[in-house]
Amino acid sequence: MGDTAFYLKTHVWIPMLIGVGSVVLIVFIGIVALYLYRKYSRYDYTPLLEDLALPDKLHMERQMERDAVREGALLNCQFYLRSRSGKYSYSEQLPDMGMRLEKHWFLVQYPRQKKDLLLSICSKSTRCPVPFNASSQKTVRDLFKAVKHPYIWPVQDIEFLEEQDLVVVLQAYSSRGSLKDYIFNVKPNSKWESKVSSSSKAIGNKQIQVFGRQILEGLLHLQASGFPNHGHVHSGNVIVDRNCCKLSGIENVFLGYTSKLYPTIRRKLKDNPNAIDVLAFGHIIYEMTSGYELNEAFPDRTHLTKLKNLEIVQVLEFIFDANGSYPTLQEVADHDFFHDVKLPEMMKNPPGEITLTSSMKLMLKTIKKGKSLKSQSSRKLSAGKSAAKSSSRRGSKEERQRSRSNPSPVPMEPSSKQSAQSTPPPPPPSAPAPPPPPPMAVGFQPPPLAVVPEGRGALLGDIRKGFTLRKTETNDKSTLRV
Repeated sequence: MGDTAFYLKTHVWIPMLIGVGSVVLIVFIGIVALYLYRKYSRYDYTPLLEDLALPDKLHMERQMERDAVREGALLNCQFYLRSRSGKYSYSEQLPDMGMRLEKHWFLVQYPRQKKDLLLSICSKSTRCPVPFNASSQKTVRDLFKAVKHPYIWPVQDIEFLEEQDLVVVLQAYSSRGSLKDYIFNVKPNSKWESKVSSSSKAIGNKQIQVFGRQILEGLLHLQASGFPNHGHVHSGNVIVDRNCCKLSGIENVFLGYTSKLYPTIRRKLKDNPNAIDVLAFGHIIYEMTSGYELNEAFPDRTHLTKLKNLEIVQVLEFIFDANGSYPTLQEVADHDFFHDVKLPEMMKNPPGEITLTSSMKLMLKTIKKGKSLKSQSSRKLSAGKSAAKSSSRRGSKEERQRSRSNPSPVPMEPSSKQSAQSTPPPPPPSAPAPPPPPPMAVGFQPPPLAVVPEGRGALLGDIRKGFTLRKTETNDKSTLRV
């Protein structure tokens, strides 16, 4: 022990080195602990906009704007649920499952039936062909409730929020999601961007035959019931329920929304606008076969050679006719590829016939023509204007007929004989004017003025004569007495 103390006294630098090393080790441990705390802390560090690059700044700004829009949609959803007196209960707000930015999805529960419902809120379209009022809401709601088909996803309820210009649609929630979720093997509650970027899988021919025939049967039922073109046929609007495809999105055409595919294929629809559902169905067949979307209007030769499926290629060539003579939905259903497909759901739950009211028929007829349905007040106003125009036209016609039946005499220059006979005789000479009155004699005086009665007349007479009035005294009692 003494030797150690003597050694340290003679070698002073050793204790100093140990002390410095200890301090350095403590500082190093503190830095590592602080780094780990910041890295794994539950509060994430959000960098300032000044510290980010331009692309990151734009992305963060867009994300902040989107979060603000989603918060506003959440407030609208909660307001709607409160106004329904607890008919539905709020569960959660779902991410942006579709590509439409103005549409928001929520998961709600229906306590009476104990099932989940998908509530979507979307802003009113400027091209909405249906009047945004209570009567049109009732017509659309009754029409959708009357649609009962095993291959059509039902609409539980639809409401127009007139003050907020919003449309609320309630449908049953499917845990399997849509056909796009099935192709890309993703969860239905995931974001739209992640669905498209995920790895996909191709579907076999037998399943394509079954799924395709089921979609065609749903479209044919809507067509036979007098509905306009669906216009929004894509894999995101096809719900997969128990290995059965059911068509959804039938409300979009009534609300004036434009599909994602329409700008791509509208040039191909100039001569045949009713072929939009057939071409959109061809896009679904291509997506099920290849595992990715077709971003062009028609598949070219390179797209078809990548499929390596002769039967599907023949079906696509039949649908996307190069000459522009596109087949109808019934002709596609009668194709050899889909003709022999068995549909057991049609036997178990046969589709019901839709009984259309007069308001439903008028709405369907107007939307099929591509026009906007006028409200009842505007109809009355236009009817009054047309009645006024017709009455004015009738009046002008009657005046014309009267003028034709009783023409006004046209002045003509008379001949010499007629003028001699028709000229009236000259008037007799006027009587001579009376003589002027005789001049007044000199010294003539006018008669005296009439006697004015007493009273007020006597006072006036005295004033005329120039008499002075008597002085009167007035007792003024209006002044204040102190």
